[in-house]
Amino acid sequence: MKTYRDLKLTLRYNQQLNPKIWVGEAMKPEVRQGLVRIAEEWAEFAKIPSSAIIDVVLVGGNANYNYTKYSDLDLHLIVSKEDIADCPDLIDDYLRDKKQLWALTHNIQIYGHDVELYAQDRRDPTPSGQGVFSLMNSLWLRRPTYQDVNLADANIAKKVMHYMEKIDFLIDNRADDREAFEKLKEKLRDMRSSAIQRGGEFAVENLVFKELRNRGYLDKMSAHLRNLKVSSLSIG
Repeated sequence: MKTYRDLKLTLRYNQQLNPKIWVGEAMKPEVRQGLVRIAEEWAEFAKIPSSAIIDVVLVGGNANYNYTKYSDLDLHLIVSKEDIADCPDLIDDYLRDKKQLWALTHNIQIYGHDVELYAQDRRDPTPSGQGVFSLMNSLWLRRPTYQDVNLADANIAKKVMHYMEKIDFLIDNRADDREAFEKLKEKLRDMRSSAIQRGGEFAVENLVFKELRNRGYLDKMSAHLRNLKVSSLSIG
C-alpha cells in the first residue's frame, strides 16, 4: 500500500530564477514584450480602460526561486477598480468572470508556462518576501529573497496524501455529492489564505495547496463539480 513516504513531491526551490524567463535578474526582452502584449489583449477583452491601469507586474513562482515546470506566469494588472465601472459592488464578480472566460478561450504559453491573468486593485498588497517585477517600467519593485526552505518536511507529504485520497474517494464513491466538494474547495482556499497570512509563501498549508495544483487535483475536482452542475440541470 502506497504511503506518504512514497510520494515524490513536485515542489522545487532553485538557486536561480527560471532561465527560460530571466538572464540573471533581467527579464528576457522577448518575454517582457510578449507579456505586455498579452496584458494589453486581456485589458481590451475585459474592457479595462487604459486610464485605470497603473502597472502590469509579474508575481508568483516565476518571479521567485520556487518555480517548477508547472508554474504559471502570474500576470497581474494593477488597476484602480473604481475607474473601471460604475457599479463597484459588481466589479469583482465581473473581473472574475472575465478572467475565467479568457482562460477557457485562450491557451497562451510562453516557453511552456501558461500565462494566468488577474486584475489586482492598487490597494491590495502583494505577500511579503515575494518578487514583484514591473513590466511597464522593466524593473523590480521588490526583488525575490533567497530563503532556506525545507521541502523535505514530512507534514507536506502527509497532508498532500490525505487530500489526494479524500478527493479520489469523493469522486469514486460520492459522485453526486456537490455539497461535499464545495466544502472541500472552500476549506482548501481558506487553508491556503490563512497559511500565507500566518507563515508566508512557504507555510506548509500553502505548499500543500501548490502540490495538489501541480498534480492536477484541483482541476480534477473543479471539472467534476462542473459536470455535476451540468447533470443537475439536465432532464432525461
